[in-house]
Amino acid sequence: MSEIRILVVDDHDLFRRGLMEVLDEEPDMSVVGEARNGQEAIEQVNLLSPDVVFMDLNMPVRNGIETTAYLTQKWPDLKVLVLTVSEEAADLYHALSVGARGYVLKISNPQEIIDALRQVHQGWVVVSPAMAPRFLSDLADPAAAAGQSRSSDGHHQEEIQLTIREQEILRHVARGLSNAELADTLLVSENTIKTHIKNILGKLHMKNRSEAATYAARIGLTQPSAEGNQP
Repeated sequence: MSEIRILVVDDHDLFRRGLMEVLDEEPDMSVVGEARNGQEAIEQVNLLSPDVVFMDLNMPVRNGIETTAYLTQKWPDLKVLVLTVSEEAADLYHALSVGARGYVLKISNPQEIIDALRQVHQGWVVVSPAMAPRFLSDLADPAAAAGQSRSSDGHHQEEIQLTIREQEILRHVARGLSNAELADTLLVSENTIKTHIKNILGKLHMKNRSEAATYAARIGLTQPSAEGNQP
């Protein structure tokens, strides 16, 4: 059986090197490289072609969400497993919405982290046990998770209405595109993008892009079927 080739991406040197030592002790795993930020991660993936990338979220230069979105679009077969201290549901959904195949907390014991890596490599989607109850609850009632309300007949109704253009922009935001990248993609100015995002956040009653991206993932706006929507 071939070894699982792993790239470890984390800006904390002690944690990164400690994790690398743990992984290298496994007979079916080989750490082929490391990176301290998202930009280095992209360069290392291009050079080393790992099977799985351990991805921290909060890093300088390029954060884990933006990097995951880029990597999974450019290399669809690459598996990204987020390893983070964040127990925020918004971060979980945002990571999954841009292509991560797993979300594991750094407080997990080493065996849980190793097991998660193997499962992700085999094609499973893995969520840390500490996050699973919230994740399953939202899956059971996706309308409530997305901020929807029920009508008197029991059907869900969307409280917020976004224009087709706003949905398109929100979909790209959920995939980690920056304002500059959005402007290039949609052939408009950055100021226009900023205005759209301000309007989107206002309509959704949300504070930031991360919350809006979570909303997009929960209502299925990031799914391929949404690609057909045009302004």
